Parts: sequence; C-alpha cells; structure tokens
Amino acid sequence: METVSQLSRRKACDLCFVKKIKCDMIKPQCSNCKQYGADCKTTAVRRRIGRPKATRQDTSASAEADSLDEHEPAVPKGDSQQVAKIQGLESRLARIEEQLQQVLSVASAALASANRIPEPRVLTLGTSSGEESDFDNCIRVCNTLPFPGPETDTSGPSASSTATSSPSESIIRSASPNLPPLEEILPIINTYFTQINNATPLFSQSDFMRLLHEWYTHPARRTRAVWAAVNIVLALGSWIPTTPIQDMDFAEAETAFKGYMNNAQSVLAELVTREQDLLGLQTLLGLVILYQSLANPKQGAVLIGAAVRLVHRLQMQSKNNIEVSYPPEQGLHRSRLFWIAYMLDKEISLKHHTPSIQLDADIDQDLPSSNPADRVGDIYTADGLVRVNYLRLRVRLAHIQGRTYDMMYSTRSSKISMAERQARVIRLTYLLENWRSSIPAEMLPDAVASQLGRTERILMSTLYGSFVGCMVMVHGVWSQQAAWMKIVSDRSLMALQESRTDERKACINQQPPLPSAWTRCVQISREFSRTLMELPESDVNIWANLAALLSSLVIILTNTFQSPGHEDLDEDRQITQWLIRILDKVKNLSVLVPLDKMHIVVTDLNRRAEAAVTTAQMKRQALQERLLMMSGQGMWSQEVAQAEDAMGENLEQSLFWDTELVDLGVAEMASILGPQTVVDWLDGQYPQGMDLGEVVS
Repeated sequence: METVSQLSRRKACDLCFVKKIKCDMIKPQCSNCKQYGADCKTTAVRRRIGRPKATRQDTSASAEADSLDEHEPAVPKGDSQQVAKIQGLESRLARIEEQLQQVLSVASAALASANRIPEPRVLTLGTSSGEESDFDNCIRVCNTLPFPGPETDTSGPSASSTATSSPSESIIRSASPNLPPLEEILPIINTYFTQINNATPLFSQSDFMRLLHEWYTHPARRTRAVWAAVNIVLALGSWIPTTPIQDMDFAEAETAFKGYMNNAQSVLAELVTREQDLLGLQTLLGLVILYQSLANPKQGAVLIGAAVRLVHRLQMQSKNNIEVSYPPEQGLHRSRLFWIAYMLDKEISLKHHTPSIQLDADIDQDLPSSNPADRVGDIYTADGLVRVNYLRLRVRLAHIQGRTYDMMYSTRSSKISMAERQARVIRLTYLLENWRSSIPAEMLPDAVASQLGRTERILMSTLYGSFVGCMVMVHGVWSQQAAWMKIVSDRSLMALQESRTDERKACINQQPPLPSAWTRCVQISREFSRTLMELPESDVNIWANLAALLSSLVIILTNTFQSPGHEDLDEDRQITQWLIRILDKVKNLSVLVPLDKMHIVVTDLNRRAEAAVTTAQMKRQALQERLLMMSGQGMWSQEVAQAEDAMGENLEQSLFWDTELVDLGVAEMASILGPQTVVDWLDGQYPQGMDLGEVVS
C-alpha cells in the first residue's frame, strides 16, 4: 500500500491529461471539460521511489513500460486485490524485458559475426599511373555496417545477408545500402581504374578512393549517393570477364553486373537532382554506358536525357563558368565529364533516330586534347610504341553522328531535295573517312587483333562498330530502294516490315547507296566483321555492336549474291557463317530489335547467296572443261552443243561467259596460258554482266 507521500495529484484533470492540452484547474469544472461537456476530475498517480535509472542497454520496451508506470493511477488504500494485480503485471513485464534482452543480444551477435572480417590487414591499392594514392596506398579493412534508408526494414533475415561467396551476390541480396568487405571488392575496383576508366574518365581515382575509405572508416558519413557510385564502379569493373570466353552464353552475360546496376537505380530519384557534387552525374552516365551493353538499351536512352539536363544545371557546357568556379584540375575533370555525356547523347540519338539533347551551338568547351599531360584517354599498342587519344576519337565521331542525324534523319532534313541530300551524303562521307584516316595504321581493324591488348581491342572494336553503323546510315543501306530488298522473298519482306521499329522506319525513304559507296560499305563491313571474329565471344560486346553486325551481315550476303565469283568469297562465307551463328544465339534475347524476324530475312539472303555461289562454281567448272576440250581436241561442234545446253538451263543468275560462244581467240589463249588462267583473268578483269563477245574483242 502506498503512503500519502507516495501519492500526488497531476496539474491537469484527467480529460486535459489524456488530450494533452493545458488545464486551468478551475473548480468544480475546468474550461476544457465545460467545453467538451465532461466530468472534471483528477486521479492521483503513484510516484516510483527508489527505482534505479534505466541503463544504456535497456530496450525500448522497458522504457515504455516505465513511462506507463509513471502515469498509472494510484491504488486506493485497503484494496489489496488491486495491489496484487499490479504486482503481477510488473513481474510479467520484468520477464518480458529479460527475454527481449536475450533475443536482441543473439541478433546483435549474429549480425556482427556476418559482417566481421576475420583479421584486419593492410591491402595495397594499385594505381593506373604508378603514383601513390591519397592515403599512402593502403586501407585498413573495417567491418561493414548496415546503412538503412528511411524506409528500409533491417530487422529481417536479409539484414545480415552480406556474408556470401560473391561480392555481386551479397549486394543483390542485401536489403539495405550495404557493401561487402573491402577485400572482396577492391580487385574489381582496381580492374576498373587500370583498364576502363583511363579511356573513358568517368571518375577521378583519388577522389573515389577517398570516398571509399570514408565509407569503411566513418560509418556515420555514409550516403546513398556514395553507395550508388561504388555500385557503378563495381558494375563497370565486372563488365569485362576476367578470363576471355570463346563460346559465350549471352543470356547469362549480364548477370555479372546487373545486380550492381539495380542497386544504383534504386536511388535514382536522389541522383537526378543531386547538384552539390558530381556523384549523381557520374552514376547516371555509368548507367547509360552499361545499358548500351544490355539486350534492352531503351532505359539508357531515357537516362541520357536526365544526365544531359543535369549537365546543364551544373553549367558544364560553359568553359568560362568552369574556369571561374573551379581549380584547373577539377575544371579539367568536369570538362571531360561533359564530353562523355555529349558522345553518349549523340550516339544514342543516331541509333534511336531521336533528336539529341545537347546542341552543338550551345557548347563553349575545347575538345579533349590529343596529347594530354596526364595521359588520360590515351590507349597504346601492346608494345607501347604507338598512342592515340581514345576519348578525343570518340568525341569527334560523336560530332559526326550528331551531324548525320541533323542532315539526314531530322524532320527538317526530310524536306530537302534529292540533289541536296546527295551532296550531304558526300560531305558526311568525307568527314567519316577523314576521321578514320586520323587513326594510326597499327590500330586500324586489320591490326587490332595483333597489335592491341585485350581491353584496347574491346574499345577499338566497339568504336569501329559505331563508325560502320554511321557509314551505313549515311549511304542508305536500309533504304527501301536498296538492291538487297529486291532479292529477298515476299515472306522475308513481310518479316522485315514487322521487324521495323520506329527508329528504323526513318531509313526506308533514304536514297540507296551508289555503286562506289556500296563497294566501300562492303569493304568496311568485311574489315569490322573480321576484327570481331578474331576476338573471344566475351569480348565482342554484342549489344553495343548489334546494329553494325546486322548491317554487315546483310551487306556481305548481298554482295555474295551479286558477285559470287569475287576474290574474297571464301573469307566472306566464313564471316557470314560466324555472324549467323551469333545471331542464332541472341535472336530471342533482344528487346529493341525483333531479331527473330530479322533472322528470317538473313536466312533467306544466305540461302540465295549460297545458291548463287553454287551456280557460279558449276558454270566456272563447265567453262574450264570446255576450254580444255577446245585447246586439246578442237571439237567445236561439241562445244557449241554444250554452250547451247548451258544457255537453256533455268538458272537464277547467269554469268557473262554464258551469253556468247567461246571463239577461237579464247581457245588459243587457253591452249597457251591454260584454261584456269583464262578463267581467272576473265573473273578479275571484267565486271559481271559483260558479254563474252566484248571481252574477246
């Protein structure tokens, strides 16, 4: 039983206490009770005397119980039944507190065990330039602690799911912005900075490593933007497989970095408006680069718009603004970030036939230097003797890609005359050829496999894919009037119509390529395809090169059909077989282009090309036998009968030596030089379709 000293009255009536409003304590009824029409009474409460203060380890449950106890109504004297009930509740609360404490202790121990690294040790960080990092090339590995977001629940099993065998798997399964132990992700980060970032300088290595160091050493400073940026670096570092794969499953190729991308995208709403630093822009551009390597690049086309708009808000297109506001080193990095956004914007604009965001007239920036002092953007041959600035090459090509869209595929360009359109084709062709001539011979397609290292081969082959795609679109290879569309069957034309996306519909009204342009397109398609054939399939970057590969396959097959006896026939047949095999692998994976429909068209073209080659070989063999017979026996009547039989054959395509009889001049040449020499000479000297009478005359 409580004594009178243990009981006290509140300074508010029961109604005002419950509603948490100020009570004026007017008797017999306060103002609030009078307003609400309630009985005004004040219940005495019991004060706790001698109760020890809660320790720091008390749970929130015990604190709430104490708070309830303080406001518990006092027990009237003499009511022993009520006192016993209160004591029973207190004992139950004590048992609940003890059980909660045990559960929390077990959970805390399990979480600490999952995130604990067995033994702290010092890891050396490699740098691409050979210089020491900002914290003496070493980072002491610390425990990774969860960093829950505002709406994240970390009480479930996934809160401790970072202890997995794979760094990518741990991040994918984590329910909060968490990172695996540093020792697991550091090799991937080093791979990115030593192989990829130097060519496309998205991050400053020193700044990024400082952020990474703070993440592990100062958990209180962790931010979601840093977490997203680290995920992007891990995704880009995992983009190239450690070991080249010769026979790749493209359906599983994205799993190595898709989890990191999903994590970065989970905080996308915060990144698109982040202007206090460059992390938001860098993460957006990294996502765009990665989406160019996925089967569905459409989201990259959306994100580049947000990235360029963020560039504009940061005033990075203005050289004067950067020079005034930032030190030279930071200004140079911002300038390079602007050009990365520019080249992605122009390339996506041409591929998707949509206007670019960044206007050339609104740029006040110098092009990336061809010989930068810090060597950022430079790539070298394997022997280190030949150098070219890859970043400058990409920016220059992006400028031509932007002009190609503006001059050939924009709404304004659809109103120009055919003569003006042809003049623009000539101008763009000159720009493309001039760009290609600026590349050292040791880095041209024929030398890529033998002269460059693995990363450089991947970068340059993708760059040539962009060049081929731009050249094909300049010359209207996908025009509805192109010669190859007149070859395929009605079923293939129907499949081609169904496979046309909104992007490719803009190509059908272009002029078909002129004969000289067609020959050039065949040549660069052969060079590009041969370069990719010499690479392992894991290094092909299939989705970034898909448009160029499809165009090259159509061009080479059409050329084989039209000229089945050309000197590069054997090589072209190997190329087309390889390209068709790759197309078979990916035909059900692409979202942007209905490859299953294009597969029908390509299969039809390949069948017709092979039939033309077989026919040409049969006729060539027949001519050689006739020349041999005439040179040895002079049996003209028999030769005439054979020629007449050959002319009567119902063949898909006739070659020039079937249109006229072989006369004495050719027979004499065959007897002197040999039949094979004459046939080879006819093949090489005279174009298909010329009459034999014109040849021998």
